Amino acid sequence: MREKQRQSAYTYLAKFYDLLMELDYQEWAQYLINTWEKFGQRQPKILDLACGTGTLTLLLAQKGYQIAGLDISKQMLAEAERKASELGLPIKWYLDDLSDFDLAEQFDVLLCTCDGLNYLVEENHMFKALTNAFNHTKAGGLMLFDLNSEMKLREIYGNNSYADLFQDFGYFWDNYYDEERNICQMDLTFFLPAENGLYYRVSERHFEKLWRPPVIIEMAEKIGWQLLGYYAFPTWQEPEDAVERWQFVLGKD
Repeated sequence: MREKQRQSAYTYLAKFYDLLMELDYQEWAQYLINTWEKFGQRQPKILDLACGTGTLTLLLAQKGYQIAGLDISKQMLAEAERKASELGLPIKWYLDDLSDFDLAEQFDVLLCTCDGLNYLVEENHMFKALTNAFNHTKAGGLMLFDLNSEMKLREIYGNNSYADLFQDFGYFWDNYYDEERNICQMDLTFFLPAENGLYYRVSERHFEKLWRPPVIIEMAEKIGWQLLGYYAFPTWQEPEDAVERWQFVLGKD
């Protein structure tokens, strides 16, 4: 059931995802490069997990890195493929689940950015995802991933609502944070243009779970990962309570 929810979560959002994500992807890409170089990777072969519309994937490909992307959403990958085609970048895209994929090859660096792992709300799915990542990483390789912090999920998302109006669509974003399960439910309602000049309404529901660092670190180490870094994104500093995103660096012997 949760897998179907994750598959359908970006049915409509995929088209507008890049517009709504107010991020400096160039800065993010450089942070990732600096981080994996800090731990000895120079020209890694990369797998970008939960790659979404492929913005970071494409930036890294343009910088000369050999990279592939994987995502559970057909709609998100369709956007990624479209952008890659426009740029003339021959990137391999995989339609698959983080907690159940087998590509029969290994990589030097695995990425999972933009809180992709927060979408895994069941412990067994998270464990499987980290295990699959471990199995797809070469000896001496790395996994770099980030998670939305407790402050962000409980206070910024929390029980808050957001809305915005663009030239050709509008949206409402209503959140509910479940204190017992530590899961944030996000209901997105879009108003999209119809052929007759009117607008029609569509909705999606997303779930993100708060994964506290000690739980993730214990799980990763049980699999065989070594914790190499735990930072306040996008720095190499120790996280404080006010940080919105936690960055992890795992290594495989």
